[in-house]
Parts: sequence; C-alpha cells; structure tokens
Amino acid sequence: MRKCIRAEKATIVRMTSLQKPTTSHQRLYNTDFAKWIDQATVLLKQRKFDELDIENLIEEVEDWRKRDRRALCSNLEIVLLHLLKWQFQPEQRSTSWRGSIREHRRHISRILKDSPSLNAYLLQEYEDCYSYQ
Repeated sequence: MRKCIRAEKATIVRMTSLQKPTTSHQRLYNTDFAKWIDQATVLLKQRKFDELDIENLIEEVEDWRKRDRRALCSNLEIVLLHLLKWQFQPEQRSTSWRGSIREHRRHISRILKDSPSLNAYLLQEYEDCYSYQ
C-alpha cells in the first residue's frame, strides 16, 4: 500500500511540478525512496540544508502525522466494534474478539506513548464515533 501511495505521489509530483529536480537528493526521491531517506538523514546531521529536498521532506513529515492519526482511528474503531459485539452478542463471544481487543488496545497505547499529544485527537475521535449519524 505504501508503495502504491508513494508511486501515485511521485507521478503527481512529476506531472505537476514545473521545475526539474535541482539536487541529487531531489532526483533520488522519485527513484529510490529508501536511499532518499538515508541521504536526508545524513544531510540533516551534516547540516547541509541547501542540499536537502525540502519540499518532499515537508510532505513526508506531514504524512507521518496523518499516518499516526489514521492508525489511531482505525484501531479505535476495531476496539469499539468488538467491545459492542462483546456486550450485545454474548453468545458469539470468542477468544478471537478478546485477542483483537487486546491487540488493538496495545497499538493505541504504543502510538500514544510515542506521541502523547495525540490523546486529545483520540478523545475527539471517540466522541465522533458515537455521535455519527
């Protein structure tokens, strides 16, 4: 999935960008993403900001934030769904549901441990899940 999204982004970047990549780091973004990340890390550590592919770097950082929010939301939905099933379908209860609830709670805990500022976002998503019409 990540590869597909990256390929779509690269195509969009190639199609919409009027300026050609000017640094080797910018050219690398469309040809070898893993190497692009490695080189970005080196350039940042060396403080060679003028050689960095700043536009794509900003886009990737913004995508990280969205990814964590989507992961929180997805895990929350699964936990809530299984908890509702657990409560209202007791005859269907299974170790699979119990395991899923535990697993997705752990995912949520890990995300919040790494990014505690997402607690407010999680609470808002929780409220939105129940107010959905």
